[in-house]
Amino acid sequence: MAQQLNQQSLSLKSNRPTLSVIIAIVSGARHLSNCLAALAGQGNFDLAQLEIIVPYNKLDVEIPNLQPVFPDVQFVPVSLSIDAPSGLCHEHFDELRAAGLRLAQGEILALLEDHEIPDARWSRNMLTAHEQSYAAIGGAVENDLDNPVNQATCFFDFGRYQNPLVPGPSRFLSDVNVGYKREAFNKIRHLWEHQFHEPQVHAALLDQGETLWLTPDIVVYQHREGLTLSNAIRERFIWGRYFAGNRVKNAGLPIRVAFCVLSIAVPAIILAKMSRNILAKRRHLGVFIKILPVTLVLILSWYFGELTGYITGRPSKYTTATITD
Repeated sequence: MAQQLNQQSLSLKSNRPTLSVIIAIVSGARHLSNCLAALAGQGNFDLAQLEIIVPYNKLDVEIPNLQPVFPDVQFVPVSLSIDAPSGLCHEHFDELRAAGLRLAQGEILALLEDHEIPDARWSRNMLTAHEQSYAAIGGAVENDLDNPVNQATCFFDFGRYQNPLVPGPSRFLSDVNVGYKREAFNKIRHLWEHQFHEPQVHAALLDQGETLWLTPDIVVYQHREGLTLSNAIRERFIWGRYFAGNRVKNAGLPIRVAFCVLSIAVPAIILAKMSRNILAKRRHLGVFIKILPVTLVLILSWYFGELTGYITGRPSKYTTATITD
């Protein structure tokens, strides 16, 4: 699909774009191509207002091959703070997002992931929503592939953000479908300049009296072709460890032991939250019950990753170093 695009469709003519979109690489070049094609195909949006930035691990040899197909997209190689081969850096999206955000010139700074297909009105709806005064506006995340692994993964990661959403203020927005006003975002630049952590950034905005807004109108679809159960298990383990390792990386052994003990409740808490989201939305209950065995496997994988992070006090098995770009 991407190679049939008219390359002029991504012609970015504006010196100062209105909307900057930073796309994190999770699934690779094939998925990224579909995401970029979807952005290019939004005919109800003036593409001259759009800036697209793709920060990627410099060891990834496939992503640069898309440059001739999408000549106006900024493909930015990034040296990560770990020494790991391409495809084994699932815990370092924070560095990639930060690299893209530092380069972005738009008035609205938006985040997506490569395996997402933005709705046909995604760009237009993002800008329309930002006509309101809210500093950060997030949207809905829907699953686009009907198989148990994709369904369970989307329920696990984004059940809170699946439609129907009630528009209004929220303490939670997902960093896979969110936009920030530059003025408010730059006030907390010191928090995201090198590593972008969604909870920390959103907490800082709330502390400054800003409003986080959630809307059902800004929609992306998770289209993760070829996602296997083993890959999904591995991701949950890595991200569980990364979450816990960052949480206790400066803590002593007694505190880490306490977290290990308390983490016994984590699987039950995750399952309870997922069930509550499904029941509240009155949607997908039958599917959720049907794929419960897969969901439980993912929950346990996250738990063991989190437990590993608390035990080791390290967010990654790879040696960390100074972040460079």
